[in-house]
Amino acid sequence: MPDGFGVVLTQKESEVMTLSIRYTVWLVCLVGVATAQRAPHTPPVAAPEVAAGHPRLVFGAGRSVEQVRGLYRTDAFFRSTFDQALVACETAGHPAMAAACWIVSGDDRHARTAVRLLDEAKITESGSGSYSNIWSFALAWDWLYHHPELAGGRRERVAARIGERLSTELAQLDDTGMALWHGRNQAANGAMVAAVALDGEAAQRGRATAHYIEALRALDFSEGWPEGPSYWIYNRALPYAVAADCYLTATGQEALAGLNVRSIMRKIGLWTLYQYGPNGIFEPFGDSAGSLRLGETGMWEASADYFARLSRDPALAAGARFLRSRSPAPYGKRPIHWYAALAYEPAPPAGAGSDSRPELILRKSLPQAMLFGRRSLGVAFFRGVWGDADELFATFKAGDLLAHHDHYNNGHFSIQQRGLLAPLTGVYGASSYTGAYRLGYAIQTVASNSLLVLSPGERSRALLAQPSSPWTALSGGQRVIRPTGFDCVSLDDFRRSLEAGPRLERAEITAFESVAGRGDYIAVDITASYNSTRYAEPGAAAKVSMVTRQFLYLREAPAFVVFDRVETTLPGFTPKFLLHAIAKPETATEQLLTGAGPEDGILETRDREVTIRGEGSVLTQRVLLPEPSRALKIGGPNFAGYVEADGDQTTGFNGTNLTPDAGKGAGGPKPLGLWRVEVEPEPGAGGTSHRFLNVLLPGAGGASVQMIKNGDGIVALRVGGSVAVFAHDARPLSRVELELESEAECWIVDARPGAVYSMPGGTVTASGEGVLVVKRPRGRLVLEAK
Repeated sequence: MPDGFGVVLTQKESEVMTLSIRYTVWLVCLVGVATAQRAPHTPPVAAPEVAAGHPRLVFGAGRSVEQVRGLYRTDAFFRSTFDQALVACETAGHPAMAAACWIVSGDDRHARTAVRLLDEAKITESGSGSYSNIWSFALAWDWLYHHPELAGGRRERVAARIGERLSTELAQLDDTGMALWHGRNQAANGAMVAAVALDGEAAQRGRATAHYIEALRALDFSEGWPEGPSYWIYNRALPYAVAADCYLTATGQEALAGLNVRSIMRKIGLWTLYQYGPNGIFEPFGDSAGSLRLGETGMWEASADYFARLSRDPALAAGARFLRSRSPAPYGKRPIHWYAALAYEPAPPAGAGSDSRPELILRKSLPQAMLFGRRSLGVAFFRGVWGDADELFATFKAGDLLAHHDHYNNGHFSIQQRGLLAPLTGVYGASSYTGAYRLGYAIQTVASNSLLVLSPGERSRALLAQPSSPWTALSGGQRVIRPTGFDCVSLDDFRRSLEAGPRLERAEITAFESVAGRGDYIAVDITASYNSTRYAEPGAAAKVSMVTRQFLYLREAPAFVVFDRVETTLPGFTPKFLLHAIAKPETATEQLLTGAGPEDGILETRDREVTIRGEGSVLTQRVLLPEPSRALKIGGPNFAGYVEADGDQTTGFNGTNLTPDAGKGAGGPKPLGLWRVEVEPEPGAGGTSHRFLNVLLPGAGGASVQMIKNGDGIVALRVGGSVAVFAHDARPLSRVELELESEAECWIVDARPGAVYSMPGGTVTASGEGVLVVKRPRGRLVLEAK
């Protein structure tokens, strides 16, 4: 057919030209959209340069197609994993899956399937809780760019389809409908993959890059995922890895806007590894339910491999192998085995750090304690001996609110040894998302090992605003701020909201110290978590002026020492130390206060020792402060989810037992509320200044525990061969004076940071975190700051 220039084109050539014009027009239109829309909250940045030619995503000089095909021939694990992918690819559900099968096998059947999907399958759109599959189309288009199946105009037609969807994805990202630590990052990762895949104008790449930078900043800032492991692994982990891989390979750069992409992948890989408990469950913070075990979806194994490969960290690579070695079905039971082509890297040759027991490398290479997101997420993990059947494992949490799937349990700790000893409770997905059980128990402080402060009539503004208000009480807990939705769109937006608007500020980690093989320590101020003199919600009374928690793990004993300061604003506000158990706590004496009987109700005891039997070990609780005090034991069929809804025990125990829907929640990876201990001041004791001191001893037997001093501004105790010293008030100690009955390793954890202290025989300098650890003989010990 003749065109305007008198050139005769075949029908196929005419179709190609028409598609090329359509692709160009799409790019021009996209630029028009970018200039016509309102000023975005995340302005475009200069578009990064990308490599010429294709493929430029994932497969290149460092990981070529031929190398991956060679891996299939020579590596037994990769071959066995990818054989499952090849079977699944007979009915591939999306183009990247089929294209990956072609990458590894070279079988053109898979290329034909991928191209058919590229041409005909729907490229979905992000929004309303769903996220676009644009990344899959972009990967397959890039990988098959030169394949004959994409000739004849198909290449341009598919590029136009991807481009059109990219324009709507960028429009969604420019809007405010997705939250930063929720779906926004997933959409940004997908858009970035598409933007670096497509050829053409740089404008859309600049827009996509700006949103990708914001997603990276969010992850770099939080260092873990505030929604909890379930939301992370289902929807966030692999998209982050794929986008990082595509950025690295397409641009050849590791840095972006002052961020090091490989370092961010390393940190999130370590968070993945550290939160995997010895009980085979990823610590279930936040709204967690599904895929908390290895071998279910396979996404943990795939993402751990991917983060290790991208980070180039040998210890993290050993961690990925460690997880695979414990998985009953590496890469899982879903059709995601094709990710092995992107993520898997074989172990180094024997003698270069490889070991059939990768846990040995972890024991040698990684610290036993690690903190993630000191000024954000605020989660610490305390490991024992990696891979040991008796590994003692603890976690601690105290951070600001970053996402609506986070919970209100700052100051929480959990402990396990041969199974759960002191668990986090409350099951997600076993009742309505906006129902009373989730809103009144599962997300609230009462479900954790934290601190309650009962305040009569206390309600939550956010809960009152829920449709039909199924639950409104805080039941003594922390402020419930955003229980069902979140509108933070950027890191700057988040920072503005810390002390304004929703007041997302909740916690400050004031110290974190770890002395290898000897002990670990974290101190937090969680006053802002509660309705306090710093901030109380309109209509709510400020019930506290100070709440701090110090958590000291003495590894030699072993023992966990928990010291809390609670200053209430009125004597009638009752503070409580919470400790959850999977079986009824045992004490020498008990008295039933209400309920059907000793196995179903609320019981009280004034015993100072409580025994908690876990799944395979025992935890002994020694209550040292307050004095006098009592402990309530709450649990059984009709009290397992008991909450004091009116915030007032003086009117009797007339609260509510909140439970999941009938037949749901039991037997999952996270326990329902079962039994708990609540330590509180003796009723009628009065006062507004409260101190709690509890020692938790895991395992049979246990170290001796003795109070040394509670006066002259210090609180001191001896646990086995160690002495712990705290400041009675939240002020650094200038002087410590103790009488030691025998030699002891002394942990003074409220010293002046960096200060030099004189002591008999010389001087000692406190760490920058305000911790002094000194071994002293029997006799009088005096430490004084110079």
